[in-house]
Amino acid sequence: MEKNIWIIANKRKEMLDAQRSVNATGGMRAICILSFDALQKHMAERLHMPSLILIDYEMSKEDDFRAMSFLKEQAGMEGVPILFMTDSAEEDVRSECYVQGALAVLMKPLTAVSVARIERMAWQFDVALNTEKKLEKQSMDLKSAREIERLNKQLKARNDLLYQVFGRYFSDAVMDKIFEDPSGVSIGGEKKDVTVMMADLRGFTAISQMMDSDSMMDLLNHFFGKMVEVIQKYNGTVIEFLGDGILAVFGALLTEENHTESAVAAAIEMQNSMAEVNAYCQSKGYEFLDMGIGIHRGMAFIGNIGSEKVMRYNVIGRVVNECSRIENYSVGNQVLVSDETIRKLNCGVTTGKAIEIKAKGIDKPIPVHEVIKLEGDFACELHEVEERALFKIETEITAEMQLIVDKYVDELPFYGQIRAMSYKYALVRYEGEQEIPLYSDLRVMARNYSKNVLFTDLYAKVVAKEGKDLRLRFTHINGDYQYLVEKMEREDERRR
Repeated sequence: MEKNIWIIANKRKEMLDAQRSVNATGGMRAICILSFDALQKHMAERLHMPSLILIDYEMSKEDDFRAMSFLKEQAGMEGVPILFMTDSAEEDVRSECYVQGALAVLMKPLTAVSVARIERMAWQFDVALNTEKKLEKQSMDLKSAREIERLNKQLKARNDLLYQVFGRYFSDAVMDKIFEDPSGVSIGGEKKDVTVMMADLRGFTAISQMMDSDSMMDLLNHFFGKMVEVIQKYNGTVIEFLGDGILAVFGALLTEENHTESAVAAAIEMQNSMAEVNAYCQSKGYEFLDMGIGIHRGMAFIGNIGSEKVMRYNVIGRVVNECSRIENYSVGNQVLVSDETIRKLNCGVTTGKAIEIKAKGIDKPIPVHEVIKLEGDFACELHEVEERALFKIETEITAEMQLIVDKYVDELPFYGQIRAMSYKYALVRYEGEQEIPLYSDLRVMARNYSKNVLFTDLYAKVVAKEGKDLRLRFTHINGDYQYLVEKMEREDERRR
C-alpha cells in the first residue's frame, strides 16, 4: 500500500525537489503542506493520514516550531515518525531538531540514501501500527496460546515479505502468488516471456509549466490512480512511474498464456478511461489530457535488483527499449502494438493503420499496428473521440517548425503554409529541401501575413506525408491556438 509522506515547508522549489525524490520510489506519495493553516486543515479533515512527516527546519525555526508542537498534541499521531530537513550541517542545528522531537535530521536536497531512510522508517511505522491492530484482534478472538504463537509467526513472515517487495503496485492475484512463494522476492530474478506496456501523457511538459505544484500533483495522482486501477484489474504490474508516464508488465509473476490479451485489453480500457480523467480535469479547470500507449512482447529479465537493504522490482531487456520506441510513435487515444505481439494474440483483433518504426538503437524496422478492437474473452473496443472536420484556411498563415530529436529541439527552423486546421490536426505544405521524416516530432509556431505571432510552443507529430504536404497531429494545444481555430471556424461557416 502506498505510504503518505507529509512535507511541511514554505519554499516551493525545495518542496517540489523533495516531493519528486519521494514520489520517484513509486511506493510513497508526498503530500505538500505549505502553511500552518494547511496543516490544521489536513488534521481537521483526517485525509491521507501520514506514515511519516518531513518538516523544513528553517521554516519551523522562524515559526517557533509551532507545527511540531501542534502535531504532538493531536490524537492519533502518536508514534508517527517526524524528521527535519535542513540546509545546515551545524551540530547545534541537529541538536535542536532532536530536542524538538525529531527522529532524524536530513540534509537538503534529499539524497537517495535519505529517501531510502524515509521509506524504511515509514514502512516500519505502518508495520508496527498494523501489527498492533491485528494482535489486539487476535488476542480477543483466539484463546489458544499455541494458535496465537502460530499467527504471530505467520504475521512476522508476512510483514518481512511485504518489506522486501515494498513500494510495488501489485494486484491482489499477484500478491497472493508472492505469499505462496516467498523465494520470488529474493535478490535476482529470471528471464521470462512478458508483455511490456508503456503509456505517456502527450504534451504534459507544456501543460505542467502553466500549473502550480499542488494542481499538477493532484492531476497526476488522479491520472495515475485511474490507470493503475485498470492495470491491476488485468493482473498487470506497475514497474515504475516515469514522470508523466507508466511502465507496466504483464505475465511477470503470474503464469498466464493470455498475458498479451490482458495487456492489450488493459490499454484499450485505459484509453477509454481518459474520458473520466478529462471530466475530472474539466471540473478542476485543468487542461484536457491525451495519452499514447505502446505494447511489445518478448524475453526480459524480471525480478528484484539492488542490495539486501534497498531493492526495486524491475524489468530489463531489449523488449523494454523497443516498447519505449513504439510508445513514442503513438498519439493521443491510440494503442500501438508490434506486429510480432499481435501475431501471438489468441483472439480476434481489429487493427487500423500499420506503420514501420525506424528508431535509434534498433537494428531493423519494427512493424506496428493501431489496435481498435479485441474479441473473445477480452472483448473490448476503443471508443472514438469526436473530432471536428478540418476546414480550409483562406488567409496566409506561415508555420515555423523545428524538429525534435531525442527530446532536443533543432535550432534551425523550417517553414510552411498552413492549408487546413482543426483542434487536433493541421495540414501544412512545407518549403525548402529539408527532409522531414514521417512520425517526426515538431515544435510549431505561426504568424499571419503581417508577421504577427498567432501562437507559439505547440507540439505535434507528423502522422501523414505526401510530397511536401504534412498532416500534423497536435499533442498539445494552448489558448492562442484554440482562439485561432474558433475564429477561423466562424469565418468558414460565414463563407458557407
